[in-house]
Amino acid sequence: MEYQVKTLINNMLRSVEYEREEERERHFQEMKYLTGHEREKKGRAIINLKKRKSGRTLSGEHLYIFSKGERIETEINVGDQVVVSQNSPLDQQNPSAIVYEISNKSITLAFTKQPRFASSKGLRIDLAVNDTTYRRMEEALLILRSPQYSKLHKILSGQYGVNSSLKDVPYKDLNTRQSDAISQAFNNNGYYSIQGPPGTGKTYTAAHLIHWIVKQGKKVLITADSNAAVDHLIRNCIKLGLDPLRIGNPIRVNSDLKSYTLDYRVYKHILYDEVSSLQLELEDTKKLQKTVERPKMKDTRGYSYSELVELLESNQAGRGISKQTIKDMKPFLKLQKKMDSLYSKIQKLRDQIQSDILNSHQIIASTNATSGCDLLVDAHFDWVIMDEAAQASLPSAMIPIIKCNRFVLVGDHYQLPPVVINQEARELGLDQSLMDYLANQYPYYLSQLNVQYRMHEDINNLVSSMFYNNQLIPANQVKKRRVMKGNIVETIQVNGKELMQKDSKSFYNELEIEMVGKQIKRLLKSVNADQIAVISPYKAQAKKLQKLYPDIEIDTVDAFQGREKDVVIISFVRSNPSNNIGFLKDFRRLNVSISRAKSKLILIGNLNMIRHNEMYDYLFEMIQEAY
Repeated sequence: MEYQVKTLINNMLRSVEYEREEERERHFQEMKYLTGHEREKKGRAIINLKKRKSGRTLSGEHLYIFSKGERIETEINVGDQVVVSQNSPLDQQNPSAIVYEISNKSITLAFTKQPRFASSKGLRIDLAVNDTTYRRMEEALLILRSPQYSKLHKILSGQYGVNSSLKDVPYKDLNTRQSDAISQAFNNNGYYSIQGPPGTGKTYTAAHLIHWIVKQGKKVLITADSNAAVDHLIRNCIKLGLDPLRIGNPIRVNSDLKSYTLDYRVYKHILYDEVSSLQLELEDTKKLQKTVERPKMKDTRGYSYSELVELLESNQAGRGISKQTIKDMKPFLKLQKKMDSLYSKIQKLRDQIQSDILNSHQIIASTNATSGCDLLVDAHFDWVIMDEAAQASLPSAMIPIIKCNRFVLVGDHYQLPPVVINQEARELGLDQSLMDYLANQYPYYLSQLNVQYRMHEDINNLVSSMFYNNQLIPANQVKKRRVMKGNIVETIQVNGKELMQKDSKSFYNELEIEMVGKQIKRLLKSVNADQIAVISPYKAQAKKLQKLYPDIEIDTVDAFQGREKDVVIISFVRSNPSNNIGFLKDFRRLNVSISRAKSKLILIGNLNMIRHNEMYDYLFEMIQEAY
């Protein structure tokens, strides 16, 4: 193994541990030193809840609804892992659960085991660290050290002889660059990247590549870092007549795709009636066993029930336990043996059903983290196609990639990078995606899509000139799109003052909030509320605006990646005598912000100050020249 690759793997292992500890420590410190009310204000807890049972999921988890008499405002989302407590959120005995559903005044959780609390009132939910993802990243990196991955080592070292060729791809609904990208990606000998600037249809292109791979009889694992991105890719595959199998907790899968999940396919399998019958028999046996005297702890002498069954059947005494004592346990042990047998039969049938389903599908879909689950531990694929690859850290990307012969990364490393909270982890490179890393190593083995189907040509020209070397062009059907009169791009100077939120390091700007409000009122005379989005780099600003304008979609830059709206207002927030613009200077953040707009873009802030930065000066100069 090359020294460079060895160092890279070691750095990634260290960075994953730093990131895990940072996240764990942040949650611990908040739960230890903040009141429940203070943590609830931060969006990472919900307090004063009462619970009631709500049945089970398809895969058997216990569902409970936790409700309160007022609107729930939280950053906790469907699919998040949480801890439920009565008194202390740090108690190791607190049950954990996964968020199944959230409504205005309630949150539904799924528990693997039935939770027990002294009371059904006064409960609290806290956001927790999902350690499974970190563990699977570490496992993938440790496996990567093996000599059997010498080809992947060569690719990572930048010394692999990557080659690709261009052949016709029979898809009439693709533009030339999309067709060429699929051809190059399919004919690579190990690795290729497809860069999709905003609105260029990269997921649409990825789905066609998957279709082409399946037509050649190959097996493919399709992944992305987030559940939302996986679901989006699956929808594009379904439109092409493909039948992907979605692996992972169905709770984290969008409701319109439940029928593509493994759990649903298991439920619909021809052998599942037999499983149901065995489960009913098991439940009846459990009820019957409750009517029989259970052996006392002092009589079992530390033996397990299965060991006692063996002693009973062989008519033997045990250490410190007589034959007669064992015979007295016979009614209970006979039922226990039957239950053990039923458990075993159910598990074997489930394994057979799952194996049948997995083997019958050419396309397996999961998040990067879930591809490291026990179900796929020995699985191998001809291809891995990873969407939104620029948002996946190198350790995350390695979880699926170590399972394949060839892989294709689809994304845009000129948009937002992986989210990393620990400074040491960032310094070790955890915030650099594998896509960005390999784009630097192999700049010629990357196809950049160049026709975008979202933005008016005036917005396109800003994005194209600033970030894509003037290569991005608008499709004819969108280049003149318009929803109201006036300039397509507007700038509004506001001499406000940035303020820091007391309980966070996030900024807000009252004068900009006022100006955003004026613009919303003006826009609503020409467009509907659902056509408008307000984006701010700072969470504090977004939260204050959300409270004032609940009918308008308002969020941070990070939350809007992959989204679009007819009209977008951007509030920059920063305004100070030292001309400090913080992370506004990240070109990827600006790229995502301005490229969300389809027909109109309004930029609000202390533009005179912000343009002390060279990138923003160029942006505002281009706008002035255009109008």
